This record gives sequence, structure tokens and C-alpha cells, in this order.
Amino acid sequence: MSNSIYKINNLSFNNSQSQFCLSYNDGIKAFNTEDFKETYSCNTLGAISMGVLFRELNIAIFAGKETNELYNNKKVCIYDLINQKLVYSTSFLNEIISLKTIDKYLIIGFPGELKIFSLEKSDNLIPIKEISLPESDIYEIWEKKSDNDILSLTEIDLAYFFQKEICINSFIGNDWSNSKKLDVKNPVEKGQNLFYVKKINQIIVPDETARYIYGFDANSGKQVLLLYRGEKPGIITSVTLLNKNYLAINNINRNIYIYDISSNQGIKILDRVFNYFYGDYIKPIIKIPHNELVKNKEGEFYESDFQKKGAILAGEEDGINLKVVSYNGYAFKIKVGFYKNDFEVVIKEKIAEYKDELDKEYLSENNDENLYSSYNSIFDKEKKKGNKSEQNNKSNNS
Repeated sequence: MSNSIYKINNLSFNNSQSQFCLSYNDGIKAFNTEDFKETYSCNTLGAISMGVLFRELNIAIFAGKETNELYNNKKVCIYDLINQKLVYSTSFLNEIISLKTIDKYLIIGFPGELKIFSLEKSDNLIPIKEISLPESDIYEIWEKKSDNDILSLTEIDLAYFFQKEICINSFIGNDWSNSKKLDVKNPVEKGQNLFYVKKINQIIVPDETARYIYGFDANSGKQVLLLYRGEKPGIITSVTLLNKNYLAINNINRNIYIYDISSNQGIKILDRVFNYFYGDYIKPIIKIPHNELVKNKEGEFYESDFQKKGAILAGEEDGINLKVVSYNGYAFKIKVGFYKNDFEVVIKEKIAEYKDELDKEYLSENNDENLYSSYNSIFDKEKKKGNKSEQNNKSNNS
């Protein structure tokens, strides 16, 4: 049973998006993003809630589930995938809710706080800085070159929600000293997520239902983009740049939208009539439904994971291939046709497998989140009634 993946807990790309990590019920797996072939695997760790790959060094950093006796959700671990051994671990007082690596740093998210550590030594964590997140655990953090080329200092920028603003803090140098702070008026009552797109230097902010998606210049805070997704509620799980002028955006478990952000439609907020009217916005030119990427019953076992987490995207900034790594247990390379507004699946690879003889008693005991549960929409508080096949037939909307 140790080789069986019956729960996909987390998927994440490394910084260069050349590899991705799959955290599951009994360990972690690393894959090449180009062909989705597995490179390393460890299935002796117990249930892992999240993991990240550090550069291309075949080093994984992870935190376990609360029920993991050896590696729980308050312990961070550094694992050597080549030699298959734990090289470092340390425990904290609070639950770890996010992990991210930027340059040589590890950012650990706790409720209301980020702790920053240096990864200069692969067998140790050196504390650098603590940052309070007073109102929200939603943040985005990225690296960019400092304006001071002579000193060649690393600049790290952090964006998060606070009151009615999006706060952008800049940190410079090895000690993460505060360089500047920018407060941007948040155009939505409640932002559901934050994404940073490096090539265009924009922070992407979906509104509460992802009907509209905003883009802000990360330096000035000026709104430069307004995208329209659709009327039905959605949750954006991933944003990536494709072929210089296109944004690919994934909506939970339903569609991938492609936007031409070079379009002359642009955004112009009108100052006439009433200030609550939107100006021009950009509509998607291509919509890729997830139900066209898989055949009937493919990924059905992971339906619960897929419904809650959707997929993550990686785009070729100068090319036409979009990589989709999905919580339904599949990864896809999709060739996007910008002239004909179409798409073609070039590679489809299964990245998660389970055994048919999996202990039924175990599944029944751990099925409180319902492997096959379904909702009328992602905002419903009550689950739909009916059998699994009926749910699947009705879920392909928005």
C-alpha cells in the first residue's frame, strides 16, 4: 500500500518551473516539467501536507500532516532526494500553512506570520527575519534585481492584503532590511488570492468570485489590466505568462482561460456617469475546459482533490506550450494556437496511481472529506445529494 497515492495533498513548481513536487499520503515525488517523468520518489515519510523543491539541487523541503507521527504539521524538514535521507528538521509552536523558496531563502507561513530563513547551508536553517501578516494569510513573494547594480543586492518583494489595501514591501540584502513600502487601494472587497507574473512585473488580483481579475504594476501600484472571466463563481488557482503577450489563468477545476494582454482593449477606468462602472476589459480568446483534457472516469479517484485545488500552470514565456499539472492525477503539455484560437494536447502523463486492492476499511475511515463529493458550486455550503455518476454529469459548468 505504500506505493499507492490515494490523496494528492499538494503540487508545487520549483522557482524555474523546470521541476514540480507532488506531496501525497505517504511521501513526496519529484517530476521533470518538460516530459512529466518521475525523477525521484520517497514513500517512507508518511502523509506529507506540502513540499517544495530547492532550485535544481534535488533537495525537497516539506511539512507533514497533523497525523504524521514522525513529521507533523509543525515540523519543517530538508530531505536529500538523491541519497534518500533526512538532512535536517526543526519544530515550531504553530502549524505550518505554506512553504516557498526564493533565491537562497525559505519562507515559512504560519497563521498571521512569515518566518524567513537562509538556505545557504543545505543541512541547516539560519533565521533571518519575521514578518507579521496582521489580517490575512494570503501573500505573494518574489525576487527581483535591485536598482543598485553596483552592489548587486538581492531585492525581495512581498505583497499581502491589509484592510482595504494591497501592501507591497521591499526588502534588500542578506538581512532583509526594509527598503520601501507601497500601499495600493484594493479595488475589491475581498481578494481571494495574489499572483505575481515576473516578465510583465504585475500583481494579479482576482475579486471574491473571480468575475473580474485585476493587474497592478508592482513598482508603481497602478492598475494596468482588467480581465473578465465570467458570471459564475470561481477560484483562481494559478496564473502564468505564455508567449510574451498572453496570460493563462486556471479556474479551480473547470476551465483554463487564455487572455491576449497586448490587446488594444486595455483598461481605461471611465470617469463619467458613476464611478462604479467598469471601463474596457479584456475577455478570454481561448477557453480550455478540463473535461476535454480527460476521458470519462480518468482521474475519478482524485475528484475530491481536484474539486478543491484544481491545477497549477507553467507557461513558456517565449513559446506556445502550456504545462498543466492537475490534482486529478494527470499532467498535460498543451500547444496553444493563437491564430486559430485553438489548442492541442501534446503530452498527457499520469502522475498519480492508486491500487485497486487498497484497504477499503482505510478509505471508509478517512472518507470524511468524501473522495467523490461534489457541490453545485464551489461556494455551496452543502453537498449535492445523489450518486457519483449523477454528480459528475452535472459538474461540467462555468
